Parts: sequence; C-alpha cells; structure tokens
Amino acid sequence: MIGLKGDAFESCLNVLNVLTKAGYDAYIVGGAVRNALLGLPVSDFDLATSAKPEEIVKLFDKVVPTGIEHGTVTVLYMSDAFEVTTFRADKKYTNFRHPSGVSYLGSIEGDLARRDFTINSMALSKEGELIDLHGGQTDLEFKLIRTVGNPEDRFREDALRMLRAIRFISILGFSLEPKTEEALTENAHLLKHVAVERLQTEFSKLLAGKAVNSALIQLVLSRVHHFLPGLSKMPSMLNKNVDLSILETEIERWAWLSSYAENPVTFMKEWRLSNSIIKQAERLITISLEVQHDGWSNRTVYDAFPNAKSCERLLAVIDQREPDFTKIDRIISKLVITSREMLAVTGNDLISWDQTNPGPWVGEAIREIELAVITGKIKNEKSSIRRWLKQWRTQ
Repeated sequence: MIGLKGDAFESCLNVLNVLTKAGYDAYIVGGAVRNALLGLPVSDFDLATSAKPEEIVKLFDKVVPTGIEHGTVTVLYMSDAFEVTTFRADKKYTNFRHPSGVSYLGSIEGDLARRDFTINSMALSKEGELIDLHGGQTDLEFKLIRTVGNPEDRFREDALRMLRAIRFISILGFSLEPKTEEALTENAHLLKHVAVERLQTEFSKLLAGKAVNSALIQLVLSRVHHFLPGLSKMPSMLNKNVDLSILETEIERWAWLSSYAENPVTFMKEWRLSNSIIKQAERLITISLEVQHDGWSNRTVYDAFPNAKSCERLLAVIDQREPDFTKIDRIISKLVITSREMLAVTGNDLISWDQTNPGPWVGEAIREIELAVITGKIKNEKSSIRRWLKQWRTQ
C-alpha cells in the first residue's frame, strides 16, 4: 500500500471518490505515482478513468475541455486542478509526433500499455493499491529509463519521447536501459520532425535537473545534439563536467548555454525562447564579460543590479568555481543609487538647464552623471549635478 498526504492529495481523493461512486474506475497515474514510489514530493496529480469526457463534465461543477479531442479534461476542485483522461488507446501516429485519434477503453490495462516509459506506466487506486504491469517498480529500483514495449515503436510513434528520456536522466539521475539507448541513437534524426517549442520545453527542464551533466553527455553519445538547435557545434562544451546546480533560474541556465554559441542571441532565437528571456539572458552574458575583464566594481555592480548575483553565479559556472557574493554585497551596501530612476535629475532637467534641443547628448550626459554619482565624484543632488554638468559640457 502506498500512502500519500497533503491538501492536494485530499482534493484528489475527493475527485476519485466522485468518479468511483458514480460507477467508474479511476486511478492516479503518471509522475505522481513514480514520485511517490521514489519518496519525492507529490503535488500534481493526473487521473485516468473509465468515464468519458462528457460523463466527467456532468459529475463536476467546473470542468475545462483542455484536450477533449484526446479524452482529457481538467477538473477544477476546491483550489486544485486535476487533468482527467479517459482510458484510451492511441490510433496510428502521424508525423512521428501525434496520434491520428484515440479510442476509449474500458480498463486501465490498455491505457497503461500506451504510455512512454515503464516508470510512468503505473497506476494507484484511491485505496493505495499499485498497478504495475510493465516492471516500473523494478526499473525505479535499478534507476533505469525503459520504454513500455518495443523502444523502436515508441520513439517512431512520438519522437519527443527521446528527449523526454534524456530529461528523466537529468531529473532523476537514472540511465538508459541498453535497448532503449540503442533505439534512441538509431532514431535520433526523427527529432527534426518535432516543433522547436516542444523541444525547448523539454530542454529547459533538462537543464534544471540534478544530473544535467550526465544528460548532456548522453545527448552527445546518442547523437541527439545533432538534431537540436545549435548544439551540433558545441559537443565539447556538452561534455564538460560543470556544476549547473549553482544556477538558480531558467534565464541563468540559458545564458550559460548560450554563452558558448558563436552568437548567443541567434542561438536563443533558434530555440524559440521568449523575447523576455533572450533579453535578460543577453544582459547577463554582456555584464559577465565585463566583469571577467574589469572585476566587480561600483560600475559593474550598478550596471548588473538587481541581477549582479545572477551574473556571479554564471561566472562561477563558466570559471568552474564557487560563487562569491562578498564583494557584491559590500558594494551594494554603499551604492548611493541602484537605478537611473533614483537620480536626482532627469533628461528634462538637463535640457531646461542648457536651453537646448534634446539629442544623443542627453543620454550620454545621464550616463556620465550616473557614473559620477556611484563613484562618489558628485552628490546625488540637483545643485551638485548642475555644477558638474556645466563643467562636463565644456570639456
């Protein structure tokens, strides 16, 4: 028997009870079962049931048809959301990614047989009884990633499963079962049929794993890197044994990876990252290069603020050392301003004082004023700045 606790689990039990009392079979499936067996925290529950989508809709007050064409709806219960999918078998796959349709089944056995990996193909009843038809528990014990059934078939059905397999290496610290690894290597080229956005979602999770080094090495061993944006040009970097656990955010991790590309921005655009992530990651890389050259100073800390510690973490990984925030903290504690908005003057003040037209000189002057203030050459007061500006304009 497997016992789970927590408010989300209590809500999950209530959803299961509604389904079973209405005469349907219903189970917890997927990652929640896997993580429970591994002793990892579980807060997200997916359910599988014999009830069809239209029957689920009748049983609950709030249901969102998130993937109803594939038999999936999202049940909103209390403050939690549960993805509930009808037992199903997938019809023939097209484009190495999507099934052409689904057919509903009356039992959990067929539903588990269609899943990707054995460690994800287990089900748990509301009483805590485990259903494991494909050796998932054994593979958890031996820390193996193995497909359900023939790996060649599983990867040709959905090529994204290959990158998911390597993502699980990173997240769980597992390794590929030999036949699964062989099939993955032989079919890696099929990843070119998968939308970059889907690859990026998996790869972002991969970069955050505790065993990311092992996963990146596996990318090269399985030749997967040849079919991911920009990575074919950096196999030696992927084989580096670096401590990425130092990096705390998705932006820091993409900045690290992109810093090895010939053009970091182009590289990130190829991965279809959001403009926000690209802009922030590019900024981290730029400041980090300045710090590598000049060290941490009032100027570099000010320019990096509030992301100076992110830059230091990035530099620590690149230089293969521990991050040191001592100097950054000391500088921040003494900075008179930490942003342009804190200056005692604006561009309009400068224009009114000089009685001249706006132009590039205003931005240049504001920058010089910032530097003079943070280095203590002038006080952050209008009168001091005005006197300094008059002298600066005559130089």
